[in-house]
Amino acid sequence: MNLKILICHAGTNMNTPTAPEILTLDSVTIVRPGSDFSNLYESLLDNLGLTTELAQTLPAPLLVVDMQHVKFIGSAFLGRMVSLQKAFAAKESGRFALCGMSTFCRAALSVSKLDTVLEVFPTVDDAVAAMS
Repeated sequence: MNLKILICHAGTNMNTPTAPEILTLDSVTIVRPGSDFSNLYESLLDNLGLTTELAQTLPAPLLVVDMQHVKFIGSAFLGRMVSLQKAFAAKESGRFALCGMSTFCRAALSVSKLDTVLEVFPTVDDAVAAMS
């Protein structure tokens, strides 16, 4: 597997969360929020860097968000994920997926029926294999 770390830096103060780790694995971009994002409230969403522009700017329109450190998601996060799904689906060969979700986060997707809209995989490796 070809693994390249693109961005990873520390926050500047206690109020600024550590930026998510961003990796490329076999042409798939992986965004991995750390423990600062364990509760993904609306106020933290912009710190994730997950915007629909990613579908236009990534070298390959393949994105996985690794949720292994996330324990809580709210409706604003779900809305952002739907927007990302639409943006990536509009690109030729574009795909967007989530992986490593906690039981609570999976339940939130299920209750909102978004588990039928968003691709969800158990692990990063599973997501990358499906997209490669």
